[in-house]
Amino acid sequence: MNKPSVSFIIPYYKVELALLERAVESVRRLEQYADWDIWIIDDGTPGTAAQEYAEALKDTRIHYHKQPNNGPGGARNTGMRLAQKEYIHFLDADDYLFFTPTRQAIQLLQQQKPDLLGFQFRKVFNKTLTDLPTNDPKIRFSGNGIDFMLHHNMYGSVWSYFFRKSIAEDIRFTPIAYHEDEEFTAFLFLKAKTLLITALPVYAYYQRRGSIMHDQECQSVKKRFLDLIHILTNMKSKVRELPSPAAQALNRRTDLMCMSMVYTLLGDSPDSHFLLDMLRRMKQAGLYPLAPHAYTLPYIIIRMLSSTPAAMVIVSKFFRMLHFRHAGPSVE
Repeated sequence: MNKPSVSFIIPYYKVELALLERAVESVRRLEQYADWDIWIIDDGTPGTAAQEYAEALKDTRIHYHKQPNNGPGGARNTGMRLAQKEYIHFLDADDYLFFTPTRQAIQLLQQQKPDLLGFQFRKVFNKTLTDLPTNDPKIRFSGNGIDFMLHHNMYGSVWSYFFRKSIAEDIRFTPIAYHEDEEFTAFLFLKAKTLLITALPVYAYYQRRGSIMHDQECQSVKKRFLDLIHILTNMKSKVRELPSPAAQALNRRTDLMCMSMVYTLLGDSPDSHFLLDMLRRMKQAGLYPLAPHAYTLPYIIIRMLSSTPAAMVIVSKFFRMLHFRHAGPSVE
């Protein structure tokens, strides 16, 4: 049986070279399990260190491409255009893959040949390359992407999936700094006729100061929310172009993302003025108040707590006092 063919795309911008080396090495360890190549897409990083590193490896499977800065979405679009293998995985330059669960995920690609295979992540805090042994692939869902979206909440980060390149031929990232993968991933699910969701902890998500998703400066927080409003508006506009049940699935996903945005605003808004400004912008875009559906118990609760801007201001004060934040599982 042929080994799965996978292009690993690594967007690279001003990340410590040692972290890029770790990401690349985590792929190279898969030598006997996958027919792979790597595309390092340098998104305008000053200097030539990454290029010199890639060339010094003298491995024809490791490609380096430099372009003017266009954000992570633009770098991923370039990688997709250049990728040559059947499957694609996006790996951020400061993260890496745990060997044992990645090997098991690749074996599932080989055995079941899904359009899309999903897995979990673990937060990591040191710069070493470690493994996370596991024995059971724990398949949690097997079916198609639309059915999954109609009944489950999907994880939006694109690095949580292997996907067949052919299902993404007409899908591209919106080249902005935040949340562009939420839109891309939703459309991948709509295209996936065969989907596997596993509990395999494949992805090592490195927690570092200075990464764009951990920048808490007020202007960056504002941009993060404005970018999400832009993405949600794009997704809402596409609902009208789709046949049912794809339209129903995308509408549900968009509503759940609006709920997540409201929840995040409750905890992350630096003050009431910021919160009210974001709610005003959401309302102008048709994203607030939350749609009157009963998708999940959390959706119902957040919709009740956010029924009016005044209620949001009161609840947000409690959220900030209690330091409510999302915290994924971690590996010390």
